[in-house]
Amino acid sequence: MRSFLSIILFLLVPILQSKPIKKPKQGIYGYVLLKQGNQMPGPGRAPSVPQPVKREIAIYNLTNVNEVKSNGAYFTGIKTVCVAKTSSNAKGYFEVALPAGQYSVFVVEKAGLYANSFNGKGSINAVEVLPDSLVCRDIYLSNKAAF
Repeated sequence: MRSFLSIILFLLVPILQSKPIKKPKQGIYGYVLLKQGNQMPGPGRAPSVPQPVKREIAIYNLTNVNEVKSNGAYFTGIKTVCVAKTSSNAKGYFEVALPAGQYSVFVVEKAGLYANSFNGKGSINAVEVLPDSLVCRDIYLSNKAAF
């Protein structure tokens, strides 16, 4: 019995001493979700459920539509600075630590940087990070969906 407890303790001590995964205390987190196909509701049919996807995400200083070249929802030639990059995992989840400020969030796709959200001032997928706060920003890839 004593040797059994010794083995258990031997196995548990490294686990208990391991450092927990450090979550950012300030920045952006959320999910990247893919919407595709016909999203129009109809009799006996509901829109499909968005699926989580793994993608690279690029965070730029707040970017206005007049600071990019665009082809629909894809952007190139961005004149603002890329301040961070991260990736969503297989469940679509991402998080990135950022200083307080205003940012534009893009998803890296083959055709360019994707974003489909704008505010009334022409800012692309704008997110404001406040001191000591995490902002949730889910990103919906809807370029292959019909509404």
